[in-house]
Amino acid sequence: MVELARLTGACSAVGGAALSAACLVHNSLPQGCIDAGCESRVMRGSSPADLVLFAVAGLMLAVSGVGLLLLTRRKRGGRGAMVATAGIAGAAGLVLLLAAAVVSTFVDNNWEGMPGLVVPGVALLALGLVLVAVVVIRARVLPTPLSALLLATVVTLPFANEQTSRILLAVPFGLTWLGAGVLLLRSSEDGTAALA
Repeated sequence: MVELARLTGACSAVGGAALSAACLVHNSLPQGCIDAGCESRVMRGSSPADLVLFAVAGLMLAVSGVGLLLLTRRKRGGRGAMVATAGIAGAAGLVLLLAAAVVSTFVDNNWEGMPGLVVPGVALLALGLVLVAVVVIRARVLPTPLSALLLATVVTLPFANEQTSRILLAVPFGLTWLGAGVLLLRSSEDGTAALA
Protein backbone atom coordinates (compact mmCIF):
# COMPACT_ATOMS: atom_id res chain seq x y z
CA MET A 1 0.00 0.00 0.00
CA VAL A 2 2.94 2.34 0.69
CA GLU A 3 4.25 2.01 -2.87
CA LEU A 4 0.80 2.70 -4.31
CA ALA A 5 0.45 5.75 -2.07
CA ARG A 6 3.89 6.98 -3.15
CA LEU A 7 3.08 6.59 -6.87
CA THR A 8 -0.36 8.15 -6.41
CA GLY A 9 1.13 11.03 -4.44
CA ALA A 10 3.83 11.72 -7.02
CA CYS A 11 1.35 11.65 -9.91
CA SER A 12 -1.07 13.81 -7.95
CA ALA A 13 1.59 16.40 -7.12
CA VAL A 14 2.92 16.56 -10.68
CA GLY A 15 -0.59 16.59 -12.18
CA GLY A 16 -1.87 19.29 -9.86
CA ALA A 17 1.18 21.48 -10.50
CA ALA A 18 0.92 20.92 -14.27
CA LEU A 19 -2.80 21.76 -14.31
CA SER A 20 -2.29 24.95 -12.33
CA ALA A 21 0.61 26.02 -14.56
CA ALA A 22 -1.30 25.11 -17.73
CA CYS A 23 -4.24 27.28 -16.67
CA LEU A 24 -1.95 30.24 -15.98
CA VAL A 25 -0.08 29.82 -19.28
CA HIS A 26 -3.33 29.40 -21.22
CA ASN A 27 -4.83 32.49 -19.59
CA SER A 28 -1.88 34.54 -20.88
CA LEU A 29 -3.08 33.95 -24.46
CA PRO A 30 -5.54 36.37 -26.12
CA GLN A 31 -9.14 35.88 -24.98
CA GLY A 32 -11.33 33.74 -27.20
CA CYS A 33 -15.06 33.68 -27.78
CA ILE A 34 -18.12 31.87 -26.49
CA ASP A 35 -21.32 31.05 -28.42
CA ALA A 36 -22.63 34.07 -30.39
CA GLY A 37 -19.41 35.99 -29.71
CA CYS A 38 -17.64 33.66 -32.13
CA GLU A 39 -19.30 35.37 -35.08
CA SER A 40 -16.99 38.37 -34.67
CA ARG A 41 -14.00 36.79 -32.85
CA VAL A 42 -11.96 33.64 -33.22
CA MET A 43 -11.67 30.98 -30.57
CA ARG A 44 -8.60 31.03 -28.33
CA GLY A 45 -5.91 28.72 -29.60
CA SER A 46 -3.19 26.96 -27.66
CA SER A 47 0.54 27.35 -27.22
CA PRO A 48 2.99 24.45 -27.26
CA ALA A 49 3.64 25.02 -23.55
CA ASP A 50 0.01 24.76 -22.48
CA LEU A 51 -0.57 21.74 -24.72
CA VAL A 52 2.28 19.89 -23.02
CA LEU A 53 1.21 21.01 -19.55
CA PHE A 54 -2.42 20.01 -20.12
CA ALA A 55 -1.30 16.62 -21.51
CA VAL A 56 0.93 15.98 -18.50
CA ALA A 57 -1.84 17.15 -16.15
CA GLY A 58 -4.43 14.90 -17.78
CA LEU A 59 -2.21 11.84 -17.69
CA MET A 60 -1.00 12.40 -14.12
CA LEU A 61 -4.45 13.25 -12.80
CA ALA A 62 -5.88 10.11 -14.44
CA VAL A 63 -3.17 7.91 -12.90
CA SER A 64 -3.54 9.54 -9.48
CA GLY A 65 -7.34 9.24 -9.65
CA VAL A 66 -7.02 5.52 -10.33
CA GLY A 67 -4.46 5.32 -7.51
CA LEU A 68 -6.85 6.99 -5.07
CA LEU A 69 -9.61 4.60 -6.07
CA LEU A 70 -7.27 1.63 -5.55
CA LEU A 71 -6.19 2.99 -2.15
CA THR A 72 -9.86 3.34 -1.25
CA ARG A 73 -10.57 -0.23 -2.33
CA ARG A 74 -7.64 -1.58 -0.34
CA LYS A 75 -8.57 0.38 2.74
CA ARG A 76 -12.26 -0.52 2.72
CA GLY A 77 -12.10 -3.84 0.86
CA GLY A 78 -14.36 -5.09 -1.89
CA ARG A 79 -15.58 -3.29 -4.96
CA GLY A 80 -18.03 -0.48 -4.74
CA ALA A 81 -20.42 0.62 -7.42
CA MET A 82 -19.42 4.22 -6.69
CA VAL A 83 -15.75 3.38 -7.26
CA ALA A 84 -16.55 1.81 -10.63
CA THR A 85 -18.86 4.67 -11.62
CA ALA A 86 -16.17 7.21 -10.68
CA GLY A 87 -13.62 5.43 -12.84
CA ILE A 88 -15.93 5.06 -15.84
CA ALA A 89 -17.25 8.65 -15.70
CA GLY A 90 -13.77 10.12 -15.26
CA ALA A 91 -12.33 8.01 -18.09
CA ALA A 92 -15.18 8.90 -20.46
CA GLY A 93 -14.75 12.60 -19.65
CA LEU A 94 -11.01 12.42 -20.33
CA VAL A 95 -11.59 10.64 -23.65
CA LEU A 96 -14.05 13.33 -24.78
CA LEU A 97 -11.69 16.14 -23.73
CA LEU A 98 -8.79 14.39 -25.48
CA ALA A 99 -10.92 14.15 -28.63
CA ALA A 100 -11.69 17.87 -28.37
CA ALA A 101 -7.98 18.65 -28.00
CA VAL A 102 -7.11 16.55 -31.04
CA VAL A 103 -9.83 18.21 -33.15
CA SER A 104 -8.81 21.67 -31.98
CA THR A 105 -5.11 21.09 -32.57
CA PHE A 106 -5.05 19.05 -35.77
CA VAL A 107 -8.40 19.54 -37.54
CA ASP A 108 -10.24 22.83 -36.95
CA ASN A 109 -9.83 25.17 -33.98
CA ASN A 110 -13.17 26.85 -34.83
CA TRP A 111 -15.18 23.64 -35.32
CA GLU A 112 -18.81 24.34 -34.43
CA GLY A 113 -19.29 20.91 -32.87
CA MET A 114 -16.66 21.51 -30.19
CA PRO A 115 -19.23 22.10 -27.41
CA GLY A 116 -20.59 18.62 -28.17
CA LEU A 117 -17.27 17.19 -26.99
CA VAL A 118 -16.23 19.70 -24.34
CA VAL A 119 -19.50 20.10 -22.40
CA PRO A 120 -20.16 16.39 -21.78
CA GLY A 121 -16.42 15.82 -21.32
CA VAL A 122 -16.17 18.39 -18.54
CA ALA A 123 -19.44 17.18 -16.99
CA LEU A 124 -18.35 13.52 -16.95
CA LEU A 125 -14.89 14.38 -15.67
CA ALA A 126 -16.37 16.54 -12.91
CA LEU A 127 -18.82 13.76 -12.00
CA GLY A 128 -15.98 11.25 -11.85
CA LEU A 129 -13.89 13.57 -9.69
CA VAL A 130 -16.82 14.29 -7.35
CA LEU A 131 -17.31 10.56 -6.89
CA VAL A 132 -13.57 10.06 -6.31
CA ALA A 133 -13.69 12.76 -3.63
CA VAL A 134 -16.74 11.17 -2.01
CA VAL A 135 -15.21 7.69 -1.84
CA VAL A 136 -11.94 9.18 -0.54
CA ILE A 137 -13.90 10.99 2.19
CA ARG A 138 -15.80 7.80 3.11
CA ALA A 139 -12.65 5.66 3.24
CA ARG A 140 -10.61 8.37 4.98
CA VAL A 141 -7.74 7.93 2.54
CA LEU A 142 -6.97 11.63 3.01
CA PRO A 143 -7.79 13.84 5.99
CA THR A 144 -11.43 14.93 5.88
CA PRO A 145 -10.69 18.69 5.52
CA LEU A 146 -8.43 18.06 2.49
CA SER A 147 -10.98 15.68 0.96
CA ALA A 148 -13.75 18.24 1.50
CA LEU A 149 -11.61 20.93 -0.13
CA LEU A 150 -10.98 18.59 -3.04
CA LEU A 151 -14.74 18.10 -3.38
CA ALA A 152 -15.43 21.84 -3.15
CA THR A 153 -12.86 22.70 -5.83
CA VAL A 154 -14.13 19.95 -8.16
CA VAL A 155 -17.54 21.64 -8.10
CA THR A 156 -15.99 24.77 -9.68
CA LEU A 157 -14.55 22.88 -12.67
CA PRO A 158 -17.70 22.90 -14.82
CA PHE A 159 -17.68 26.71 -14.63
CA ALA A 160 -14.13 26.97 -16.00
CA ASN A 161 -13.88 27.88 -19.68
CA GLU A 162 -10.64 27.74 -21.64
CA GLN A 163 -11.76 30.57 -23.93
CA THR A 164 -11.81 33.21 -21.17
CA SER A 165 -10.14 33.97 -17.85
CA ARG A 166 -12.62 31.55 -16.30
CA ILE A 167 -9.93 28.95 -17.00
CA LEU A 168 -8.47 30.18 -13.71
CA LEU A 169 -11.39 28.52 -11.88
CA ALA A 170 -9.49 25.23 -12.37
CA VAL A 171 -6.42 26.49 -10.47
CA PRO A 172 -7.83 25.87 -6.94
CA PHE A 173 -8.53 22.26 -7.92
CA GLY A 174 -5.00 21.88 -9.29
CA LEU A 175 -3.49 23.29 -6.11
CA THR A 176 -5.67 21.06 -3.91
CA TRP A 177 -4.73 18.00 -5.97
CA LEU A 178 -1.08 19.05 -5.60
CA GLY A 179 -1.58 19.29 -1.83
CA ALA A 180 -3.14 15.82 -1.73
CA GLY A 181 -0.12 14.49 -3.58
CA VAL A 182 2.32 16.08 -1.16
CA LEU A 183 0.36 14.64 1.78
CA LEU A 184 0.34 11.15 0.23
CA LEU A 185 4.09 11.36 -0.43
CA ARG A 186 4.81 12.44 3.14
CA SER A 187 2.55 9.82 4.67
CA SER A 188 4.07 7.08 2.49
CA GLU A 189 7.52 8.05 3.74
CA ASP A 190 6.70 7.94 7.45
CA GLY A 191 3.72 5.55 7.39
CA THR A 192 1.28 8.04 8.98
CA ALA A 193 -1.86 10.01 8.16
CA ALA A 194 -3.69 8.67 5.14
CA LEU A 195 -2.07 5.24 5.27
CA ALA A 196 -2.85 4.34 8.87
